Order: sequence, then structure tokens, then C-alpha cells
Amino acid sequence: MAEKKSVAEKKGQELATVSVYLNTGIVAGIFAVGFLVSAVLFAAITLIARAVV
Repeated sequence: MAEKKSVAEKKGQELATVSVYLNTGIVAGIFAVGFLVSAVLFAAITLIARAVV
């Protein structure tokens, strides 16, 4: 019985590890998209400001 429980615990830990890796990828992707969007907005605002002045 103890062996079956340990196998279940190992599977649970593996699933938790996989979900952590997936969440890390999602967070990194969101961060990258946010960084790119902010860089584009900053460039656009800078160009507009230079054109006006």
C-alpha cells in the first residue's frame, strides 16, 4: 500500500512540476508581450513628440 501511495505522490509532484513550468512559460510570454508593446508605444510617442516639436 505504501508503494502505491508513493507512486501517486510522485505523479502528483510531476504534475505540479509540469504546471509550474507551464505557468513560468505563460508568465514569461506575457512579460515579453508587455515589454514589446511598451517599447512600440514608447517609440511611437517619441516620434510623435519629435514631429510636433
